[in-house]
Amino acid sequence: MHNYYQVLGVAHDAAPTVIKIAYEGKVKALAKANLADAERRAEERLLEQAYVTLSNPAKRDWHDRQFARQVETEHREAAHPSRAGWYVTAAVALALIAGVAYFKVAQSNERERVRVEEQRIALEQEKVRAQADLEQARLKESQDQFQYRQDIEARQRSSRDRAYMDRQSRTYQNRAFEDAVRERALSTFDERRAQSNEDRSRYLAEQERRNAWREVERQNQFVRQREAEEERIRADKHYRAQREAEAARLRDQAEASRTPRSYR
Repeated sequence: MHNYYQVLGVAHDAAPTVIKIAYEGKVKALAKANLADAERRAEERLLEQAYVTLSNPAKRDWHDRQFARQVETEHREAAHPSRAGWYVTAAVALALIAGVAYFKVAQSNERERVRVEEQRIALEQEKVRAQADLEQARLKESQDQFQYRQDIEARQRSSRDRAYMDRQSRTYQNRAFEDAVRERALSTFDERRAQSNEDRSRYLAEQERRNAWREVERQNQFVRQREAEEERIRADKHYRAQREAEAARLRDQAEASRTPRSYR
């Protein structure tokens, strides 16, 4: 069974934050190490298993119990060695002591490295926060500039719309004025034409009346002339008749004067 504390290089009472920082540092260090792909993948799986186990309280407690049992079993086996394996046990004990000493030194170095890594991560986080604040300020400035441009464009668009509406209104007013002038001109033309037609009709009627009066006068004059002619003819006839009657009377008198009295 792997000692995940030793794998991550942290103490048994390390906080979850320290475990996370140690895991990230190990992963970065592994990425920079010149290892074969298979070995690097195996180390990555081991680091991931260690981080997943120790970051979960239930899995971490199970790991601690299993590791404690393993250590207790090893101590118990080491406390009752067989005579044949005395030297082996001693060698193992020495190796264990050396391993523990190495582990302590490595743990101390790892703690120092973790502390340095924590400081570096804190500095990076501070730098990231400063950069984030700067980016936020730049974003706000960009948003303010964009909003300012939008406001300017909105005002310009509103000005263009008002100018267009004013032009349209003036165009409609001019067109309405022109239509009114045209209507008045047409109305005046119609009135003048109607007046002209009326004057012409009146003139024609007057001409017809005058022509009719002239015709009546001509007819009356013709009638008067006819009457005068007839009167003259009647007077001539009457005069001729009187003359003829006078001539007949004179002839009768003459004949009577030529006839002897006896025949009377």
